[in-house]
Amino acid sequence: MITESRIESRARSESRTAYEIIAAHIPDHDCGLCRVCLVAGPCRPANAAANRLVELGLPVLDPVLPARRRDVLRRWLAPHRRGRSRSAPLLTWAWQWRFGSAVG
Repeated sequence: MITESRIESRARSESRTAYEIIAAHIPDHDCGLCRVCLVAGPCRPANAAANRLVELGLPVLDPVLPARRRDVLRRWLAPHRRGRSRSAPLLTWAWQWRFGSAVG
């Protein structure tokens, strides 16, 4: 007999594992291949982890918050700095659109 707390703890551990997989499977800045699988994205483990999070009813990507007006003005007036941008998970545009993070 499986108790409800076991089911919840299993779902928590599966979601934690899925988030770790998505965080690890990011494209390399130089060649665009997944750093773990060495295939052109999206790779199968990242998509499988995203599908599992959807099945659990959890968000896959961080929510996109609207920029405040002051932040937009600060970026427009400030000198443009080109830092190394953070890599996004290897998800296709269609998946990003489905999860609500694609804009435009």
